[in-house]
Amino acid sequence: MKRKFKRNMEPIGIALILIGIFAIVLGFLILAFSKNGKVEGGGLVLIGPFPIIFGTSAKMVYVVMILALIIMFLYFLLLLYSWL
Repeated sequence: MKRKFKRNMEPIGIALILIGIFAIVLGFLILAFSKNGKVEGGGLVLIGPFPIIFGTSAKMVYVVMILALIIMFLYFLLLLYSWL
């Protein structure tokens, strides 16, 4: 039996995609116009509830860790939102 959600989740998904694209473009613009040549980076791979975090420095690993916690919190909020 197919479960029907009470709320339409498509606008939330589209908004998150647009926010991600905006963040990438903003990052490139900041990098292009900055005088500082030092670049650091980090990444996050979520496989189910398990995050795999990597970065070029300890500072970036901590930043990505905080972002991972925020993403997981938002995921659970959206999950609860879809059940209402």
